Amino acid sequence: MNAVTDTEDRRNTARGRGRPRNDEDEGPAAELLHSIAAGVGLDRAGHTPLWVQLKNLLADQINNKTLLADTRLPSEQALCEIFSVSRPVVRSALAALSADGLVMKVPRTGIFVSPPRIETNFLTSNVSVHSDLEARGHKVTSETFLFERSAPDEAEARVFSLPPDGSVVRVGRIYRSDGRPITHTLISLPGHRVPALETIDIAGRSIFQILKDVYGLTSKRAERWFTATMPDAEVARRLEVERTQPLISIESIAYDANDIPLEYYRAFYNSAVARIHVSTGTFAN
Repeated sequence: MNAVTDTEDRRNTARGRGRPRNDEDEGPAAELLHSIAAGVGLDRAGHTPLWVQLKNLLADQINNKTLLADTRLPSEQALCEIFSVSRPVVRSALAALSADGLVMKVPRTGIFVSPPRIETNFLTSNVSVHSDLEARGHKVTSETFLFERSAPDEAEARVFSLPPDGSVVRVGRIYRSDGRPITHTLISLPGHRVPALETIDIAGRSIFQILKDVYGLTSKRAERWFTATMPDAEVARRLEVERTQPLISIESIAYDANDIPLEYYRAFYNSAVARIHVSTGTFAN
């Protein structure tokens, strides 16, 4: 028996005698995913759930255009075989991809990569001022002064619509640009969506990356409000400014693909260190 025939026999056996053959289970997308599974695979000894790893792996292939829009993916069972995972793992990964608008299930037809979404929101992208500073050659560092799970305050309970016994996880950080304190931030996350987050070592790690890697959560848009304010004593101390120096107060709510609040962000920004630059594109006359 040659190698090709032997491979086909093993795949047919794995497919099961009673299940009809889906041509897409052995098509170009399947070949690509077989290659990815062999080359990258899933970390079965890590802390990140398998469904989150699979979701992120497929999302990366879609976002970098390796899997093109309208590509038909292999069936759930074929994905189970390709990545050696259970049906619940595949279904959870596909459900998360569907919620992010990356794939769509067509009844009695299959699973397809979704066409790119047309963005219509104006000035709602989650752009990081700190990333912009780094891109312009500045060294941005952070230090964490608060990391806890706690009962929500009034604003957090309102933003996340939390019940009386709900909780939030708060992360407080000071960001520095070239050694100078520039931003005092307090990030709040709904506790029920990030179980055991407070037990993770977040030193030097992006909260957004942890949300994606560990919980499969990503923000799709954000609303922000800016006001001028004077700092209280604690904020002034951490930002190394006088209490008479005005700061920019930033309040932001980030939403997931289902338009559910995922992050509540409150910050004080010292524009004396660096101005905030917003580009809105061009306008037609």
